[in-house]
Amino acid sequence: MRPVELALQVLERVAEDQPIGASELARRMQLPKATVHRLLIVLEQCGWLERDGDGRAQWSVTLKPVAVAGRAIERKSGLRMAALPVIDELRRTTEETVHLGVLEGDSVVLMERFDGAKSVNRFLPIGTHWHLHWSSAGRAMLANFPPERQAAYLARPLLKRRSTEPLAPGELAAELDVVKAQGYAITIGGGEARSSSVGAAIFDKQGFPFAGLSITGAVDRLTQEKLEALAPQVAAAAHRISMGMSLA
Repeated sequence: MRPVELALQVLERVAEDQPIGASELARRMQLPKATVHRLLIVLEQCGWLERDGDGRAQWSVTLKPVAVAGRAIERKSGLRMAALPVIDELRRTTEETVHLGVLEGDSVVLMERFDGAKSVNRFLPIGTHWHLHWSSAGRAMLANFPPERQAAYLARPLLKRRSTEPLAPGELAAELDVVKAQGYAITIGGGEARSSSVGAAIFDKQGFPFAGLSITGAVDRLTQEKLEALAPQVAAAAHRISMGMSLA
């Protein structure tokens, strides 16, 4: 693996487990301690990591990623301007937690979260990544991908949501046909997943699904029936944001 890839993996792992020492980090990543220590020093010199001041050499992420993320969000300011009023209205009318995710490669990244009054099992931090097929918003985007890109995604080995069990061949493809036709996707928590959601795709001026909107809540509260009832509101909100993007 190339040094740059290793450095990024170290940065991401520190962000997940911070504060953490070099020895423990090396153990968790199954890498030589000398390699991990060298990469930690490089990331510190570049301003991405810092050590605490109590002499235990515990490593944490600095605020530099926030600054970089802020610049990335500025480039997507058209989406934020179009989406935030719609998200706030959806949250107020449903009292549910609303997520705005953006496409990044073959993942969904949480860009905004408006917390509702009703229960969720956990609050996801901004910047959380999901596999596309693990979230309702991601599945809605995937369902509207150009055929070649969708086929490339489906051709890889895919696991069920938060599970080590593989998806059966053709299982996801059949579902995506339904999702595209109805305009929304639903995921029901299973295994370690304790939340359920309903999501719809947001399209840019060229008609590409570059973002998604979803309502998320506790799996024991948001049943299939309740998600189906919320689906028209989510789909309508996503459509309003898409229309706003087309006018931006």
